[in-house]
Amino acid sequence: MKSSAFYQHYTTWQLALDDDFIRWVKTPDAGLNAFWEQFLQDYPEKALTVQEARSLLLHYRFAQTPVEPAVVERIWQQLELQHRSLSARPRRAVLRRLIWYAAASVLLLIAGVCSYRYLANTATVIETQAGELRRISFPDGSQIMLNQQSKLVYHRFSPHQVTLEGEAYFSVPTRPHAPVFTVRCDKGEIRVLGTAFNVRSRQQQLQVVLEQGAVQVNPAMRNARAVKMQPGDMVVMDDKGMRSKKVHTQWHTAWRSNQLVFSNAPVEEILGYLTDTYGWHFKINAPVTLTNKRFNGTAPANEPDQLLQKISTIYQLKTTRQKDTVIVDAR
Repeated sequence: MKSSAFYQHYTTWQLALDDDFIRWVKTPDAGLNAFWEQFLQDYPEKALTVQEARSLLLHYRFAQTPVEPAVVERIWQQLELQHRSLSARPRRAVLRRLIWYAAASVLLLIAGVCSYRYLANTATVIETQAGELRRISFPDGSQIMLNQQSKLVYHRFSPHQVTLEGEAYFSVPTRPHAPVFTVRCDKGEIRVLGTAFNVRSRQQQLQVVLEQGAVQVNPAMRNARAVKMQPGDMVVMDDKGMRSKKVHTQWHTAWRSNQLVFSNAPVEEILGYLTDTYGWHFKINAPVTLTNKRFNGTAPANEPDQLLQKISTIYQLKTTRQKDTVIVDAR
């Protein structure tokens, strides 16, 4: 086994072609795990290179094609003839041939680099339609549940950086020296070290709800400071700025099972949830009062009108929804 210093300047492709690295990815054992863990401790800046090389090996299979002995013999004969020809020619001709070989090698290297950059920049796009949920799994154990009418984009060699339009629930495992998982949205980005959280990016608004762990939200707007979230926090960013508050996280993640579930929940807070989640704005007319009123019940997450109808029936309310405005009157 080579020393860890041997790999400190290795590129992604060099690692992916190294026999010891391949053995660690394909058939790991205690010794290999210890070696590469020590390597990442010694050279933490190589974590991204290691992750990309692992992804390359896990996504693709490289099969060796057997070569017939007769083919090998013909190659050696051609090399021998070429050697004799070069030896018999003047030095200037030999020099020209060597320059030609060097130029060809450079061209092959450039072609290889361009091919790698092309493959690295090839994006995977996943889109969901109305009523469709999709689960995406990454080699590092990260899981993403994509809500309906949403779009997720990532690059095959850097799946720890994704772009989201719509809504998704993220579960990112904590791993030492792993690249920072980043979710990019129109209004900002979320940097993750290991956590479970919900992101909603719709209608010029970014909403992040943290269920467990810790994340940092970096606003796209200038002069806005980053916010470190704690479990139970919700951060909202829109044209009005950025604000945060405490929420019931299960209300904001129940869509994964297409259910809204409320147990002894204050009605005023449920209306706030409907505003946060569906963009509804409530106009409550006198003499309606919702103070101390609580609700127990369920409704499909893709049919929030059913929830509103149940609350209206229990508390003798008349609700009229005009697009995103809900007018609440007494019956």
